[in-house]
Amino acid sequence: MKLEAGADEPAMPPILIFKGIKLLWHPELRWLVLMPLLINAGLFFSVTLTAVNLLDAWLNQMMASLPTWLDWLAVLVWILFAALATVLYAFGFTLLAHLIGSPFYGLIAERILNLPTEMQGAPDRAASRGSAASTAWQSFLRQLHFLQYLLPRSLGMALLAFILGFVPLLNFAVPVMVAAWAAWALALQYLDYPADADGRSFDLLRQRAGQRRGQAISFGLCALLVSAIPFFNLITVPATVIAGALLWRQEFQSR
Repeated sequence: MKLEAGADEPAMPPILIFKGIKLLWHPELRWLVLMPLLINAGLFFSVTLTAVNLLDAWLNQMMASLPTWLDWLAVLVWILFAALATVLYAFGFTLLAHLIGSPFYGLIAERILNLPTEMQGAPDRAASRGSAASTAWQSFLRQLHFLQYLLPRSLGMALLAFILGFVPLLNFAVPVMVAAWAAWALALQYLDYPADADGRSFDLLRQRAGQRRGQAISFGLCALLVSAIPFFNLITVPATVIAGALLWRQEFQSR
């Protein structure tokens, strides 16, 4: 399979993720995909089992606490909070998968950004091996920096969602609010790999993503949706890393 820049292709998130899936087994990317995939497979089964048990207990307790006069709302409430739990599961699994796979994902993003020179040419393999360890370590440190930005804001969002959960009518907006925040965070997550490989600071990434917030959130929402599909999310994480690198190169790199 030949990798091409694809600069003239539309930067639609579903198209980019689909292209990322097609590129997973390219010879230049294959081993970078397989290593975190094997690690995250074990993580996936443990996280999914825990999430299913917690969701079942949480929903049963919540439904039992509803007053009798709200029985007619039971189905709607169950659907809304099941959706919220799905968002939290997808978001949490993705964060853990990225922390473990960040050294490999940084290398993937770097290779995607260098498609015309590295993958279509004949790079110096010795030089590539020498820089790969440095890139992998820098990507892991960058991931820790991203978590410093993300965790306190996510805790604040969780606290706000908890409070609003007790406010009639407003509690129906909680899943939407949490999903919007998760989509924004995942957009930054996936765009941060190519931004780092491109030598751009995280602050500059936030600035550029903020200037095109609608596009960034739509990409993050697609990433969130595919991350919520059990088993399929094992391959969509590296595929979305590729998609984020393509999006960065097409829409954000030269701005």
